[in-house]
Amino acid sequence: MAFNNSPIKAILFDVGGVVVLSPMLAIDAYEKANNILSGYINYAIVCSSPRGAWPQIERGEIPLDEQFYEKFTADLSKKEIWDKYYGMKNPATTPPPMPPIDGGFLFWEMMRVSRNFDPYIAPAIRKIRQIKLSGNDGLGNGRRRFVVGALTNDYQFPKGHEYNKDRLKTQLRELFDVFISSSAVGMRKPEQKIYELALGRVGDVWRSWWGEGVKASEVVFLDDIGMNLKGARKVGFKGVRVVLGESWRAVKELEEVLGLKEGVLFEEGVVERLKSEGKWGEGEGKAKAKL
Repeated sequence: MAFNNSPIKAILFDVGGVVVLSPMLAIDAYEKANNILSGYINYAIVCSSPRGAWPQIERGEIPLDEQFYEKFTADLSKKEIWDKYYGMKNPATTPPPMPPIDGGFLFWEMMRVSRNFDPYIAPAIRKIRQIKLSGNDGLGNGRRRFVVGALTNDYQFPKGHEYNKDRLKTQLRELFDVFISSSAVGMRKPEQKIYELALGRVGDVWRSWWGEGVKASEVVFLDDIGMNLKGARKVGFKGVRVVLGESWRAVKELEEVLGLKEGVLFEEGVVERLKSEGKWGEGEGKAKAKL
């Protein structure tokens, strides 16, 4: 797994929509099934920040219980938000009555969809962890080339819930040297402090390997949400956007950022399949890192 002199020392991955399948798939399905204007639910969630149910559950400030479901439903059911979004999408049309939304049902549908690994990102992480730094000067001593971390906005499931001890949680943790959970640390992306915390955590690991820290410019972060990448770039990280349904593009861009040979982070036969389907050279730069 040859690489050039890339300055990157640490790679941070979002989890939902990156390492595991996107909860947006459940949102899209819910909107279609209930005749809700496409994109409205995500818009309403964004509008609820910073004191809505969603940002609060991601910071671990409120429990995941019936009160959360009620507040989440209320956040998604505000007429002024619905009217504004509908007006942006259909400026010459009077907004129709808002369809009812069940926030509790939607939340668990999002969690259900996100129980499976992404077919490209997860294998790439495993391959990244195999890359050693052992050059001709003998200084590498077989130690790892990159610190691999997770930086995720997540939730604390109720005590005793099956998701707290299932196989996916164990497998996720095993992928990373550092796992930063928004609900555990009390801050969330795109708040600046959580990126600074992540920088310190990956720096601690690198320092234990090599005796020095990590600069923000030596970190690349993969996320599926633009505002989270914008927050990361503000502190100096490089960023790669993971596009829904096209995560392989982000892996390809990550290879370039890390100075790896083409195809190194893909499982055997995947690059050949993508090329045969005419996808490999299609839409170059869609997930391009901002360097």
